Amino acid sequence: MRARTSIAQDKRNAQSGMKLQILQNFVDKSTKDETRVFERRNFMFGFGAAIAGISLTGCERVKRFFQPEVPSSAIDIHTHIFNGRDVPAVGFLKQVILRETHASVDADITSDAFLKLLKTVLLMNTPTAKAELDQIDNKFKRLARNEAMAQDESNVAEAIARFSREGGGQTTGLSTTRNAETRILDRIANEVNAADIRRSLQTPEAQGRALSARIFKRDTTAIVGPGKEREYVHRSPFLQTIRWAGMLTRARVDILAELDRLYGGPGLIRVFSPSLVDFQKWFLTHEDTSPVEDQIKLLAAIARQNTTSLILPFAPFCPLRAALEREDTPDVDPLRIIKTAVLELGFVGVKLYPPMGFRPIGNRVDLTWVPRKPLGGGSALDRELEALYLWCVENEVPIKAHANNSIAAGPNTGAFADPAGWRELMQDSRFSSLQLNLAHFGGFDETASHGSFTSQNDWEETLGEMVDTFPNLYFDLGYWTEAGTADDRGRSRVIERTKKLLARSPKMVERMMYGSDWSMIGREPNHPAYLADVQATLIDLKLNDEQRQQVMGGNAATYLGLDRDGLQKQRVAAVYAANPIFSESFI
Repeated sequence: MRARTSIAQDKRNAQSGMKLQILQNFVDKSTKDETRVFERRNFMFGFGAAIAGISLTGCERVKRFFQPEVPSSAIDIHTHIFNGRDVPAVGFLKQVILRETHASVDADITSDAFLKLLKTVLLMNTPTAKAELDQIDNKFKRLARNEAMAQDESNVAEAIARFSREGGGQTTGLSTTRNAETRILDRIANEVNAADIRRSLQTPEAQGRALSARIFKRDTTAIVGPGKEREYVHRSPFLQTIRWAGMLTRARVDILAELDRLYGGPGLIRVFSPSLVDFQKWFLTHEDTSPVEDQIKLLAAIARQNTTSLILPFAPFCPLRAALEREDTPDVDPLRIIKTAVLELGFVGVKLYPPMGFRPIGNRVDLTWVPRKPLGGGSALDRELEALYLWCVENEVPIKAHANNSIAAGPNTGAFADPAGWRELMQDSRFSSLQLNLAHFGGFDETASHGSFTSQNDWEETLGEMVDTFPNLYFDLGYWTEAGTADDRGRSRVIERTKKLLARSPKMVERMMYGSDWSMIGREPNHPAYLADVQATLIDLKLNDEQRQQVMGGNAATYLGLDRDGLQKQRVAAVYAANPIFSESFI
C-alpha cells in the first residue's frame, strides 16, 4: 500500500509546528462521513500503454498491450485483498493525506465532498470479515465476473443516491451557486457525457442508477491486453477511483478473483502474498472495522480453499496496539495473534508500517499526538518490536516493512520508513538472520540529509548500500509506476538511475522482488498492464533471462524460506500440501 507525501511539505510542517492540533482540528471540523482518498505518486499524471509505449493523459483510453508469459516460479510478493470494512476509512483517508504529494493533483479528488462520496461507496453493502467467514465455512463460492461488476455498479449507484440525498441535490440550471456535493455530482455527469441527468427531475435513486451505469459502461469492441479486459467508455483517474471504491465493496474472495483474472492463471502469476494492515490505534477517529483476528481467520480460510492460485499471506503487527494491550492485560501475550497466524493458519510473515509513527528500533520519540500514549512512551514500542523480531528470528519468519515516505499518521512520521532506520537493527547480532523486505522501491525522489531523515542520499541509494552489507535484506517493486508506465514523464530518469545503482551494487539483482500492490494499484486507469509494464522495465534494465527469473520469483522464494528445508517450509507444507501450485513450485 503506497501513498506519497512531499519532503518539502514535511519540512514546512516541522518548521511551523503543525502537529497534533492541526490533525485534531482537521478531524473535528469535518463530518464523520467525510474522507480523504489514498494519494499515490503520479496519480493524476498520464499512464503509459505498457509494452505498446503509448503516452496517455488522464482522459485518454488505455491502449492494447502485450502480456508475455512470466517464469513458472513467479511470485507477487506484495498484494492486498482487504475490502472497505477492513480499514478505518475516515482516519486513514483524512489523517494520512493531510500533506501535499510529489505530483500536483486534481482539486476535486482531494476535496472533502469527493472523499465523503468515496467513503459512502466503500461501506455500501460491504461484508465484514466475520460475515464472509460465516459463509465461506459453508461454501467457497466466487461471483462470476459479470456478477461482480454488476454488484460494483449497483453499490456505486446506491452510494451516489445517498450522497445526493445528503447534500448533492439536482442541478436546475437556475442556481447561481453550487455546494461541494453538487459540484462532484455535476462533474461525474459531465465526465460521462450525461449533464442532462443532473438537470432532470429524476429522484436521487434514478440519477444514481443512470450515472453509475455510465461510469461502468464498457466498449464492447475495445479490448485492453491479451483478450482479458474490456475498455471502459469513460476513463479518467477521477472515474477510475470511483470504480476502484466500488470493487472494494466486494467480498474478499471476489477481490482475490479479480487479482487472479488480471495477473494470474497459466503462464502468469500463480503465487500471491497478500498483507493485512492494522492502523487503527494511530488514528484520531474511532471507527468500526473488521477485527484483525477475524481478518486473519478469513484470509486463512480463503488461502486454504483457493486452488486457482497459492496464497501466502502476511499478518499485521502494530507495536502501539501491543504496548497498550500489555498495559491493559499484562497476562496476555501481545504476539498471540501473530503466533497463531504463522504457526497454525498458514501465514508466512509479518507486515509492519513504520510511517504510522514508529521507528524500526530506537524509538526516542514523543508520542503526544496519538490518541493514547503508552506509559513507557517510545521505549514501550521498542519492547514490543524487539519481542517480535526475536520471535521471527527463532522461527524463521520474514518481515515485510513499508519503506516509502507515505501513509504517515503523525507529523513527519513518513520519514520513519527510511531504509536507513533498519541499519541499527540489522547491525545487532541478535537480528542478523532476520529476513527483511523493504517494500516499494521507488522513484529516486526521497532525499534529505537533516531533520527526521537519516539517509544522506536517495532512499534507493541507501538501500543499495545496505544490500551490500546485509545478506538477508530484500526489497520489492510494489506500485513501481515510475518505471512501469511507458510514458516519458520521468521514466527514463528512473531507468537510468536504477541501471547505475545496479551496476554499483550488483547484489541488488539478487534481492529485488516483483510486487504489484494490488488492490491499491487498481486506482490507476492502466493497472491491467502493470505486470507487462514491469517485465518490459526489467528488459530495459538489461537484466538477462536468469536475472529476470530471480526478480519475478526466485528471490522471493529465498526470502520466504521456501527454497530450502527449514521451519518455514515445514509449516507452509503442512497447510498447503494439497494445493497443486505449492507442489509444482516448492517441492
